[in-house]
Amino acid sequence: MLIEMAQKEFYSEKKFEGLTKNSLECYEIFFKSWNEWLVEEKIEHVDELSPRVVKKYMAYCLDERNNKPTSVNSKLKMLRTFARWLHSEKITKEVFTENIKTMRQDVEPKMVRDEDIQHAIHHLRRAKRRENTFESRRNYTMLLFMIGTGMRLSEIEQLDWNDIDLNGYLITIGKSKSRKTQSIPLSETLAKELLDWRYYIENKFGEVPTPVFVTKTKTRLTKNGIQLFFKRLKKNLGIQGDFSAHCMRNVYIKNLLKNGANLREVQLLARHSKIEVTRQYVGYFAHELKDALERHNPLRDLL
Repeated sequence: MLIEMAQKEFYSEKKFEGLTKNSLECYEIFFKSWNEWLVEEKIEHVDELSPRVVKKYMAYCLDERNNKPTSVNSKLKMLRTFARWLHSEKITKEVFTENIKTMRQDVEPKMVRDEDIQHAIHHLRRAKRRENTFESRRNYTMLLFMIGTGMRLSEIEQLDWNDIDLNGYLITIGKSKSRKTQSIPLSETLAKELLDWRYYIENKFGEVPTPVFVTKTKTRLTKNGIQLFFKRLKKNLGIQGDFSAHCMRNVYIKNLLKNGANLREVQLLARHSKIEVTRQYVGYFAHELKDALERHNPLRDLL
C-alpha cells in the first residue's frame, strides 16, 4: 500500500474517533513535511518503512532542519501512533517504530522576566488610554486574560462569551487538553476588564460576537494571530528574553506560587493532570521563591 493512501485512511479514522481539531491539524502538518522527505528518499510503500528509516528521518530533522529535541520527539510520537495503527490494521507485519527511544530534552519551561511583563502591561495600558482603538483595547484585555487565567492558546482561540459567567466569576472550558469539560475561577479584576471589552465590541458591532477575542471583521482571532501579536510586541518593546503566548501560562503558575498558593491549589488552577508536573515549577522558580521566603521567614520572630 502507498504510504499516502495509508495516511488518508489513518486520518479519516482518527477524525471519526473524535480526535481534537488541534491534533488533526498537527497530523496534517507533520504528514506534509514527512512526505516531502519520503519523496527525496524515494520511499513510497508502507513495507519500506523500518526503524532505520525513522532514525534517519529523526537525524534529518535534528541536523538539517535544526529541530529541537522536543519537536523531534513530538514527530516520533505521531509516527508511533501511525505505526501501531498500520500494524493493528494488519497493513504491516511489524511496528516500524519498535525500540526507537525518544531524545533526551530539557523540559524546563520558558520564563518571562517580571520587568518584561510589567513593561508590556504598562505599554498596552497607555496605548489603550491614548489611542482607544479596537486593537489597543483587545490586546490589553487579551494579555491580562492570559496572565490572569493561565489558559492554553488553543483554549483561548476557541473561547466564546457563553463560556464565561461574569456574574458567577467562572470560565467553562469544553475542549481542554484532557478532552474533559473543566472550569476555572475568574477574578473580579479580570471580570471587570472583560465586561469593559464586551461593552466596547457590542457598541462597535451592534451586537456581541460569539468569540471573546475577534478581529475587526468579527471573525475569531486565531492562534497564529495571537502568536503574531506577541512577536510584534516583543520586537516593539525590545524584549530580549523569552516572551510568547505560551509563556503567559508559566507566568500565571509562577505568580500563584509566589503569592502563596500551595501545590494542590496550583495543580487545580493550572489543571495539571499530575501534581508532579506542578511540583517541577517549584524548582524552576526556586531563586524567585527565595524572596517570598525572606518576606515570610518562619524564624523571624523566633530568634
